[in-house]
Amino acid sequence: MKVTVFGAVSPIGQELVEDLLFRGYEVVALVTDATHVPPAWGEDVKLVTGQITDPAAVDAALDGAEAVVNTLDPRVRPRARGLDLVEGAGQIVAGMRRRGIRRYIGHGTPVVTLCPKERPTARIKVHRFLARHLDPRAYRQMAGMLQVVAGSGLDWTIVRFMHVTGGSARGLKYVGFFGPGAVGSSATAADIARFTTSQILETAYIRDAPAVSN
Repeated sequence: MKVTVFGAVSPIGQELVEDLLFRGYEVVALVTDATHVPPAWGEDVKLVTGQITDPAAVDAALDGAEAVVNTLDPRVRPRARGLDLVEGAGQIVAGMRRRGIRRYIGHGTPVVTLCPKERPTARIKVHRFLARHLDPRAYRQMAGMLQVVAGSGLDWTIVRFMHVTGGSARGLKYVGFFGPGAVGSSATAADIARFTTSQILETAYIRDAPAVSN
């Protein structure tokens, strides 16, 4: 099964690609600069060089794919200009529709509400307020990306988390929804990546947005 990854050279993206290869998937990655690709990938990962706002590059990356994983996150792209990630999400969705690809898995934040079943705690409400006012650019990009995906009609899943930490995988202690549950404030890149790849064949969270934490 071929999976296309956007944001493959980010810390989560690199962990995700390694896990996809371990699970036996064929991986295609759209990258803006091939010099940033880990040498260990060798010929195991097919590279397409280009921007997510370029329809031709996105279309080339989607060729033959059966699922898409988008790890791009405005919280870790401080130099992103304007709403390029929103436009990029639109290009990915459009390309998936053209090629009949249904499965989309992305990343998100508790700042943007996607689940009617959620009952935000005071801590989550404060986090949302601060995010909107301290980093409005990132908030607009994240909200715009998720709105594009949620309205796409695709079989999407958004894996949400607050903060990413380094280190080895420790196993997720919480998978659920923000509210009265015991969701923590962080998760390792390795654990987020492993949960994300597991969703490619999982159906429990289709058109839903589970939260994860260590």
